[in-house]
Amino acid sequence: MDVVSLVLQDAYGRVQLRGLPCKDVRELAHVISASISNPSVTSGLSPPSNEPDEVQKEMESPSHCHGNVVTPLALSLVEKMSVNLLDHESPQDLRRYLQSLFRVLHEEFNFISSTLSLFGNRNRLVSHLAAKCLSSLLICELQSSNARGIVMQRMSEEAFQMHSSCYKLDAAIWSLTAVIKEVLKGNTGHKSEHIEMLLARTDSGITSWYSSLLQAEDRTRTAGDWETTLTTFMDLLEALTAARFRLGACVSSQRLLFLRAPALLQLLDARVDYYVKKHVLLLLKKTLLQRTGEDWLSGALVPTAHGDPYLVEDMAALTGSVLEAVDCDWLGHVPVRASPSFFGGSDQSRPEERADDVMLRAVSLVLLKSLEHQTQTAHSKCGSQTIHTLRHLKKLLLFLNQHCVQLRQSGHPCFCVSLVFADQDDDMVEAARALIILHTHQKSLGVLSATNSCEMGLNPHCHFVLLLRGLAFDHSVLLDFLISSETCFLEYVVRYLKLLRDDWEGFCNSCQLIEGQDAQRHGRGWRKDSSQTSAMHDISTVSEVRESHSGDGTSKASSGPRSCPRLVDYGSSEDSGEEEEVEVEEEMDVSASTPDKGLKAPAGSHSSEGDRQCVSLPDCKASLEPSKQVAFVKCTQTSLARKVALCLMELRTVVSRLQRKNLFPYNPASLIKLLTLIEEKVD
Repeated sequence: MDVVSLVLQDAYGRVQLRGLPCKDVRELAHVISASISNPSVTSGLSPPSNEPDEVQKEMESPSHCHGNVVTPLALSLVEKMSVNLLDHESPQDLRRYLQSLFRVLHEEFNFISSTLSLFGNRNRLVSHLAAKCLSSLLICELQSSNARGIVMQRMSEEAFQMHSSCYKLDAAIWSLTAVIKEVLKGNTGHKSEHIEMLLARTDSGITSWYSSLLQAEDRTRTAGDWETTLTTFMDLLEALTAARFRLGACVSSQRLLFLRAPALLQLLDARVDYYVKKHVLLLLKKTLLQRTGEDWLSGALVPTAHGDPYLVEDMAALTGSVLEAVDCDWLGHVPVRASPSFFGGSDQSRPEERADDVMLRAVSLVLLKSLEHQTQTAHSKCGSQTIHTLRHLKKLLLFLNQHCVQLRQSGHPCFCVSLVFADQDDDMVEAARALIILHTHQKSLGVLSATNSCEMGLNPHCHFVLLLRGLAFDHSVLLDFLISSETCFLEYVVRYLKLLRDDWEGFCNSCQLIEGQDAQRHGRGWRKDSSQTSAMHDISTVSEVRESHSGDGTSKASSGPRSCPRLVDYGSSEDSGEEEEVEVEEEMDVSASTPDKGLKAPAGSHSSEGDRQCVSLPDCKASLEPSKQVAFVKCTQTSLARKVALCLMELRTVVSRLQRKNLFPYNPASLIKLLTLIEEKVD
């Protein structure tokens, strides 16, 4: 092993153990700088007089080049040093040594320019390590109050002003993305200021990147290089949007994705690989759901302290661009391949190929969220805009029928939610929520009847029934959804229960329709009064529910074809700890019956008339007399409707129990009231 490698390895090992390197600051700075410099630069450097002769000969050796082990080791050493400098638990003498070392590297050895020259190195490992090294130095500079901005100035002048697709540009984009991600993931209290400082220097460069990479006239470059650069740039756009949603900071580069969305949408028709188009759709989906950065950021989206004055306008521009593209047959250019292969090849257990559900979900949510936003915007403007919702939904159904065999076989467009989103709970709830908003708006306009509601796949009764059937009518899963902050299920279920309260007949009709189509698919006859033949069985089912909820014993899960796992065991409420609080949005009016109007009540707080009102309710329908149990069975016209009603009754019972013991994470009084009103429908 050569002498230079030994010096670097010794320094790396000592720094890793938070110890001081054995070399003097200038000696180690010379070794690091010479290890990453070009041969011409290295030959022009004179080592310090006290540098050992063998080290000097090693530096001047013609075998010293970027691709050897010395260059990656030097870059990794600098990155490790910057991490230790940011660590406040590092010894003070080590931090002072590192500050002196970086000052010498910047002022005497032009370290930043030498490292930037490695961005275009043919060895992609060296190029990537150079990007990581400068990213760590830039993060260190942003979080240092005494920094003079040398790293940021050099990178903005040399790296962030590149305009062509090349290895250098890829490394520059990756480096900037890594800095933004690290700032957002950090624990410092000045994230907004750091992002603003960074984007003030890079804003013009990012804007020029967007124009040069996505415009049609620049699509003649090498396909492989362009695709790599595009995916790297998509990651940067996601990081910029995540910073906007999380911090409220907004500069022109953070508005590009919204205001210049047509250039992004046109990539679906460009000659690029499938994974690039998939990346574009997933980016659009995360942006419309305001989930950008969810893969690398921990915790739910926290509202910003100061509002973004352009967000509503920019979201309207983005959704408008999507709908205009759909009018121009954009969906016809969206490719949907078969599902990815399994390890070792394709899945041989399925005789027919299944379409890529990730693409189907992304396309569906992009269109549904665009329609939802445009509908709400038009509603706020007193209907001054005309949104052709039904026309767009028809195009979406044609798209899904073209690629989803199971949807064609079902014969019912409302199956699209349960089929397309079956494997992704958060996306399924988002889709159901958007559809119920669109349904309510279209019904208020008088353009939607019960018949064409199902034809457009817009019947919320069908969506809810199919959702419960997919969960085996297990009320404990619904309870997990209600207390989880990962989905918008609370808002969705409150909206649906209000609809169910006012349209019980439509719910029964939907249950009959679903059962009839199930019977037809299985080649059996179907009678509307077939539910009455199993009345005694349903009475026994109600009795089982009564037994499971009587006393203080652990409640049993609903019987079904499969057992759904629970997040928490709610049967023994006395031993349960405090649950994580769930934010309740004001527009849901979840606590409308209480004075706090949707404000979440901390777990363990005591009830009072002026703060948190407990709704004193009887137990589940199972506690009724046998005569009323028979009335319950007769009033629900189908076995499917009975299962839904029983599931909601069980949900009301367990939520009421948790509320009485102050163990529910927010005030569910309004939710319980709605569930009680639904029970009265079957009396």
